[in-house]
Amino acid sequence: MIQNTTNINYNCVYIQDKSVVVSSPTGSGKTVIFELAIIRFLEMLVAPIKALCSERHEDWKNKFTVHGLKCIEITGDSEVLDYVSLITDYQLIITTPEKWDSLTKKCQEFKYQMYMVKLFLIDEVHLINDGIRGATLETIVSRIKLIPKIRPKINDFTLRFIAVSATVTNVEDIAKWLTNDQNDSAHYLKSSEDERPVKLQKIVLGYNYKTSSFKFDFDLTYKLKPLIRQYSNGRPTLIFCSTRKSVEFTCSILVKDITISLSDDKQRCINEFSKEINNKKMKEMFKFGIGFHHAGMSIKERSVVENLFCNGCLNILIATSTLAMGVNLPAHLVIIKSTEYYSFNGYKEYNECQILQMVGRAGRPQFDSTATAIIMTKTSMKV
Repeated sequence: MIQNTTNINYNCVYIQDKSVVVSSPTGSGKTVIFELAIIRFLEMLVAPIKALCSERHEDWKNKFTVHGLKCIEITGDSEVLDYVSLITDYQLIITTPEKWDSLTKKCQEFKYQMYMVKLFLIDEVHLINDGIRGATLETIVSRIKLIPKIRPKINDFTLRFIAVSATVTNVEDIAKWLTNDQNDSAHYLKSSEDERPVKLQKIVLGYNYKTSSFKFDFDLTYKLKPLIRQYSNGRPTLIFCSTRKSVEFTCSILVKDITISLSDDKQRCINEFSKEINNKKMKEMFKFGIGFHHAGMSIKERSVVENLFCNGCLNILIATSTLAMGVNLPAHLVIIKSTEYYSFNGYKEYNECQILQMVGRAGRPQFDSTATAIIMTKTSMKV
């Protein structure tokens, strides 16, 4: 029987060793649950994208290194020469499902070290339902679940899972799946939007669809200015677009349409960060308090944009939907420009989980008491 705790408390995460699954709104403290579990017994985190791995690595390296705990980030951008030493030399490994799958499949020596993993953290566990990446996440979890079956218990301690998400709906099923021992059932918690730390106003706007999805997305760009003026209150705005080209096009239009007043301190901050990159287009956008973010940029470029937005030097950030996948860049106003995205040979509608992930970026607990999320879609799609 799976245990439903309406309140996953300190004892549940830190004192006990049962697996825990949490579905809770953005900004409600899911990362703290990870950190308590790490302090209890350190090992490994699986995060869905490289950017999120980098964010967690930088944060946890600063927090845990001073306590003598070694942390390493392993993604497709990492160069690791000695895979066997990963588990023996590091207490905290931060990686993506694809990279961990590759390591545990191809490196024979590494397979034999997996029994040393005792804590397995899964961020954005709702991606188990993703048509492309879900199978990989399911595979690595199923593979690691074999450890307790081939390794005898050590001091009555078995492999522990901590899985979190802001949007997973079947939290009970996930908890059941992550239960290794039927006599040691996983805890689960499912919080409602009413428990969100920042109250969110959701607005759905329908527009006439005339010719093509590409033209529809193009036309929506020219409807952003009044929405930003009405709902941003001069605070940070995050706009999600479906493609990299749409991101950069939207950025170029808003630079012409919107005037943002930047203080001398913000200008100095922008100038300092701009020295770290060579992208002239990005530097020019920064002068207007606007930036863009997508996977086609270098790691350094993405890092500079993220830092400038977090520091309040950029008032508007335009990004692809991948930025919503856990990277902590919340804004007062979030706008989803079109609910369609281009995939392979045509446009598809975002699923509910993807929409909720983007909407979840609205609201900064340390600055806002309320936030706004605007969804721009076809009139026919408005409910």
